[in-house]
Amino acid sequence: MNSPGMCVVVTGGMGALGKTLVQTFVSAGFNVALPVRGETPGTNMSGIAFSDKCDLTDEEQTKKFFFNVRENIGDVDILINAAGGYLGGKTIEEGGVADIEKMFRLNFLTAYLASSQVLRSMKERKFGRIINIAAKAGLYPSAGRGAYAVSKRAVITLTQVIAEETRGTGVTCNAIAPFILRTKENEDSMPGSDQSLWVTPQEIASIVMYLSSAEAGFINGAVIPA
Repeated sequence: MNSPGMCVVVTGGMGALGKTLVQTFVSAGFNVALPVRGETPGTNMSGIAFSDKCDLTDEEQTKKFFFNVRENIGDVDILINAAGGYLGGKTIEEGGVADIEKMFRLNFLTAYLASSQVLRSMKERKFGRIINIAAKAGLYPSAGRGAYAVSKRAVITLTQVIAEETRGTGVTCNAIAPFILRTKENEDSMPGSDQSLWVTPQEIASIVMYLSSAEAGFINGAVIPA
């Protein structure tokens, strides 16, 4: 396993999955850094080593955040790109450019900009882990969720490109493509769904922890359905 004290950045750390990821790494002794768009970590998110306001769709703010992470707790060893959003209910003909742009900014651009800020340092130190949270819709798209599905497919392609560009360097990049997450919000909004098929944030966190480990260094460019 990795050594406690490593620096982990979790984007989207204020969401249902993000909070679970943050607490999983904090409990394991990692130094967790958290970019926030305006919210502040609540009392149930104690132990965070560093947090700062940052709009991850803005290149300059993203650069500043990662610079401050390095200044405060050191180089980033593990980056988890969990920031994102969902927009559904429209077919391609019903949607518009605004929907596509929104999904790409939230799901793809956040992962792209964050990853671009850690790769050089990871390669120089010959170790790094990037884990992107994609979605089942990016692998198996369905009608009425085009903007979301295409943006998540872009996250998968980004994962595969980074994996090729880091091959043999000690840095890996992988993605997890969950089905519906078992959260209270989803349970309330989809009461008639077969929730036995859903995946819990804790189960996703377990996969992320393994992919982050030194033992998982042989896995690169994988997209793991969950």
